[in-house]
Amino acid sequence: MPRCARIKADDRKTYYHLTNRIAGSAGEFPFGDREKERMGWLIKRLSRFFTVEVLGFQVMGNHFHIVCHAPAELLTPEAAVRRYNRFYGGSRPTLAADDPRCLKVARQMRDISCLTGWLQQQFSAWYNRTREVRRRGPLWAGRFKNVILERDTALWNCLCYVEMNPVRAGLAGDPAEYRFGSWGEWGATGRHPFGENLRKHLVAYEGERACAQTLAEIQRRFRVEFARLHAAESGARPDQVEAAMRQAERAPAFELRLDRRVRYWSDGLVIGSEAFVRETAARFWTPDRIRRQRLAAVQGPAGTQLCACRRLHALPA
Repeated sequence: MPRCARIKADDRKTYYHLTNRIAGSAGEFPFGDREKERMGWLIKRLSRFFTVEVLGFQVMGNHFHIVCHAPAELLTPEAAVRRYNRFYGGSRPTLAADDPRCLKVARQMRDISCLTGWLQQQFSAWYNRTREVRRRGPLWAGRFKNVILERDTALWNCLCYVEMNPVRAGLAGDPAEYRFGSWGEWGATGRHPFGENLRKHLVAYEGERACAQTLAEIQRRFRVEFARLHAAESGARPDQVEAAMRQAERAPAFELRLDRRVRYWSDGLVIGSEAFVRETAARFWTPDRIRRQRLAAVQGPAGTQLCACRRLHALPA
């Protein structure tokens, strides 16, 4: 099977879903609580170096998910130096603004490949070092997957999809009960690990129509939306859907169960409106390849339809 083609939009600000899983046989879940905590800690630690803004994450027994925003702009040499030196805190030689490495460092800071590569390498080094029996060979199955998300259509739905992973996997009846992700940490501590990023990008998501200006309002909107989806997908009548939404306004936890695994959030190439998908594809592929690319419908907000690049493996040359 050819390697799956991945695309990155390095010339503009872009939302991504990043994910990867371990090598090994299906059904292996080697990450216990200690490993999941370490991965979550690394995601938060690396966010202090990278300008990629994490909005949400989940660490599962054999894979991870990150929803994030990569800016188009590079930091100035002065800002890159401050961020670099603050992150390393003297453990490495300090960097100066006139150092020729500044441009490379600034590019690394906004690069999702560098972020995911560092995350996987540092976790693998720790994982191998802490095993009772020395292990050999790669820990990860291959290079990570990245899906480009259209902010105005796919971002909210992908966040919901990622946060509900523990429920789909049968690890919790409510994602707030699962503490190895951003929503579970938010529910357990009252503090979202990337709350400012979440607030900034979800308010921008709605523009002038934004009805959630604070994290508390965003949290309530998540609960209401999950309740609506759960009731609707369960075949509830309109009045029952409304009742579920009203209950979620008061409830402290999620109501939704998403039982279906959806490959497009992990194995697609681009998700959003058809115009967004085709415009993004036009920047990376030839017209002939775009014509051969199949699009698939993905369930969007409030019953709307999104599009995704359907062919999940590389097209023949």
